[in-house]
Amino acid sequence: VFDSPKFSIVSCSESSHPIRFQHFGEASSIKIQAFEILGSDSSAGACAWLTSGNSTRARGPITIFIIAGLCSFFYLLGAWQRSGFGKGDSIALQMTKTDENCDILPNLNFETHHASQAGVIDDPYSRKPVMYKPCSPKYTDYTPCQDQRRAMKLSRENMLYRERHCPPKEKRLRCLIPAPDGYVSPFPWPKSRDYVPYANVPYKSLTVEKAIQNWVQYEGNVFRFPDGLYMNEVDRVLRPGGYWVLSGPPINWRTNYQAWQRPKEELEEQQRKIEEVAKLLCWEKKSEKGEIAIWQKSMDTDSCRAAQENSGAEFCKSEDTDNVWYKKMEPCITRYDIANSSELKPFPERLYSVPPRIASGSILGVSVEAYKEDNKQWRKHVNAYRKIIKIIDSGRFRNIMDMNAGFGGFAAALESPKLWVMNVVPTIADKNTLGVIYERGLIGIYHDWCEAFSTYPRTYDLIHANGVFSLYKDKCDFEDILLEMDRILRPEGTIIFRDNVDVLVKVKRMIGGLRYDSKMVDHEDGPLFPKKLLFAVKQYWVGNSTSEQ
Repeated sequence: VFDSPKFSIVSCSESSHPIRFQHFGEASSIKIQAFEILGSDSSAGACAWLTSGNSTRARGPITIFIIAGLCSFFYLLGAWQRSGFGKGDSIALQMTKTDENCDILPNLNFETHHASQAGVIDDPYSRKPVMYKPCSPKYTDYTPCQDQRRAMKLSRENMLYRERHCPPKEKRLRCLIPAPDGYVSPFPWPKSRDYVPYANVPYKSLTVEKAIQNWVQYEGNVFRFPDGLYMNEVDRVLRPGGYWVLSGPPINWRTNYQAWQRPKEELEEQQRKIEEVAKLLCWEKKSEKGEIAIWQKSMDTDSCRAAQENSGAEFCKSEDTDNVWYKKMEPCITRYDIANSSELKPFPERLYSVPPRIASGSILGVSVEAYKEDNKQWRKHVNAYRKIIKIIDSGRFRNIMDMNAGFGGFAAALESPKLWVMNVVPTIADKNTLGVIYERGLIGIYHDWCEAFSTYPRTYDLIHANGVFSLYKDKCDFEDILLEMDRILRPEGTIIFRDNVDVLVKVKRMIGGLRYDSKMVDHEDGPLFPKKLLFAVKQYWVGNSTSEQ
């Protein structure tokens, strides 16, 4: 600490806290009256002594003994308090201790009630949020990238107008898509499979347009569903041994050509071409009954590959057949590694077995051990969700989306016959994991969250956003992502955000202007983790509402 020709002051401490000497006598007497440890951490031990400038002067055995004793005492004191048995730690434990069965978020209600009052979010660190207004009721069914009015102005060549065409940034809506007046929560599964409330889709024209096929009927105040050149692309996504089911025209054209108001020669030629392409793709027709035909893709594509090559069929040259985001379709056949397909286990065992893409090392930087650890972590995360949203897998949430799915660990941990999860792999993600998701027996899709998702408004009951905003913070505005999440989430739906705390503070402030009740909580591993959780519940409101409901 201090050194001079006359004397030296030496200190030793378990931590780096300085020592203050209140008084010491002449250098020749080497006497210390008192000293104290500076700093807020009282768990640091310390020792100090003064030595004369003459380092060769012998110290008395009593002095050395006292110094050694003080050093030992303060060291043991610091070690004892750091061990977790000190009084300070006991107080901290009581402050952070929670009852395992307590309601962690008492002010958030995940049940359906349609008329919940807006909760006041007490956040002194947030600025007043921007309050977004509802869009006009004419936008109730608005799907930005599939806007029919815009599509009708596009070319009909190769069905281009049927593809995604997103509006430019300056034409995006900055308002909340309203639910139709009288909207109610869908029926629980499996009743929702057969019945849809008319107020949610108030268009009786469906029953007229589909009257011949008889797959939708209007009964009382509900709809009842009694059941009811892209083959190369179907082949690309269809696993060997998988089935393709074709329903409707041209199947059973001999009986229905008059009702469909189409020439029978045209329908006959259309079915002939389908049969021809199916044979070229090594699909075997298994059945045709009524208006349904079923084909199965061959497990052994090598056996018919020679026939394909002799027929002049062209095979795709691209080695990365998974990279299809905004790529034009090509008239070619995608090769498939039959070895990978044969390694797949039956479901649900497939859900946690090691996928062939992981086992073969196809995804760089991902080992079998890393994959298993990811599954372990997501089981822990989902168990934490269950403590907060106790009804998460009760059937209350049927349609669920994971916006940044990774290997599909969230969906696997949540797997239940009462729900399904759409696993989204962002196009800017570090690793392309969509193939792994499919090999686990899950459903998934690519998407860029700077654009609108291709789905109808109010599709999902629950949305899971893990690291989405950190991923896109330098790509596009948080506002655009949040407005799109709000569009596809039904009234009284729930969002789970998992992200860094600085990101979630900003998100929490913004959703306050989107008519959500929200609550931020610590990471399940404790408050020291930089990642936090934000739970948000969308308030119930509909178009033409004069006030919040």
